[in-house]
Amino acid sequence: MTSEQNSQPTTGADSPGLSREALAQLAASLEQNIQRRLSLDLWFKETSPIIRTDQDAPKHSKEMFQLIKQISSLHPAISVTPYDMNKFEKKANEYSISLAPTLIARSGGKSIRFTGIPAGTLFPAFIDALTYLTFFELPLDDEVRHLVEQLEEISDNKDPLSVELYVTPYDTQSAQQYGLFGIAGAATKSISVTITEIAEYPIAAQNKLIDEVPLVTINGKRFVGMWTLEDLLQQILHIAQNEDVTVVREQVISGPYISEDEALRLAADANANPNTQESGFEETSSGLVIPR
Repeated sequence: MTSEQNSQPTTGADSPGLSREALAQLAASLEQNIQRRLSLDLWFKETSPIIRTDQDAPKHSKEMFQLIKQISSLHPAISVTPYDMNKFEKKANEYSISLAPTLIARSGGKSIRFTGIPAGTLFPAFIDALTYLTFFELPLDDEVRHLVEQLEEISDNKDPLSVELYVTPYDTQSAQQYGLFGIAGAATKSISVTITEIAEYPIAAQNKLIDEVPLVTINGKRFVGMWTLEDLLQQILHIAQNEDVTVVREQVISGPYISEDEALRLAADANANPNTQESGFEETSSGLVIPR
């Protein structure tokens, strides 16, 4: 792990991490799949004793730091630079980073931004996305590869299109979309992909009027529900060409937005009333909630 002026969050002995068995499995996967250097910039912010109603508190900076530290220790091609957002406020503003933790992963001239901790069902998709970014060539089918080539031709020497995905760990759709958008971000420099685990940011969710997930924005245009990779790239291509066309998807599957605090309450109610119907959520030792 590298450091920026020894910048790192304060972590206690009880900071959660991966089990020894999980680390061994992950190490084997990274050894098999990482193809080139992977640089991780981790932006964090210490929890403030002052409660603010206009912005979300950085709940999981310590947990994310511990997680990324463990991941980076498993492969020599992975390097990490932590940034304290309070110390590097100007740089954070330059990168438009407002929520902590935020991770910027770079490899081979491409990058993907991850905001929030990839808890529960999102974690395997997070690892897949990091791995895809290091591939010299992704195993894409001909239709998808053709769309990527069209995007790169149109976007040559232009700023990349902004593609944002908002997910939670409490629905079956989010994890699938997390991995798919990881592939999209790794496939082309023509788009700038940000994946946000929005459950831990209820104020941001309210400000962005998010009541269903997964939610996607492409240069600010909103779309609710799931995508195939081909449909997603086709929609991005329409927007890149300034075409007012919406791709018709076979299925538009989404679920209600549930914040982390709401999920914690549901889990607590279920534990307090074991004879009632299960809530579908389980609280972990770190305070995160994952689907049963």
